[in-house]
Amino acid sequence: MDIGTIARIYAIGYMLEPIKVRFRKGIKINMLEMMLEASEDESRMLPRWLARILHANGIADVQEQDMGIELLRALSREKIAGEQLTAVKHDFYIGLKEFISRQHAANRDRLMVSLQDIVTLRLKKIMDYSGKLRVTSSNITPEIEQRLSVEERALFRALHDAVSIFRGYILDGGEGEVKR
Repeated sequence: MDIGTIARIYAIGYMLEPIKVRFRKGIKINMLEMMLEASEDESRMLPRWLARILHANGIADVQEQDMGIELLRALSREKIAGEQLTAVKHDFYIGLKEFISRQHAANRDRLMVSLQDIVTLRLKKIMDYSGKLRVTSSNITPEIEQRLSVEERALFRALHDAVSIFRGYILDGGEGEVKR
């Protein structure tokens, strides 16, 4: 499966995850056999997609971690770690992309610069790790896998396959196929 397809599947899961909202005003909705009733200042966990709709209509405030701050923390950790790959949540880029899409142009541009920085740092490390694995090993080690986002896992596998083909072709005189 390609990276875009994997990311879209996980993005659906991301939007279904519950997040905390605080209602600005009371609400009572009964629609399509779904009932939502809440009073002003009440807090509740709701699916992210519903929380976004309620927030956009001034009904509720979404109480979640600021992904801009999380991006800066992750970038700082990545720089400090040197050659080591630090851990990010499996939906790190999905959450960031969704967060950035909701920002004003000036803030969006600033966030994109930081996003490009962390992508560049992590790409270098992922390419280094994928090149170091033995040709006979087709699996990501659990230690590395737990540090990668879903998109990075797909990239890692693709890079590892490409490196394996190259090594096999050059070193073994093979046909340039991945052995699984």
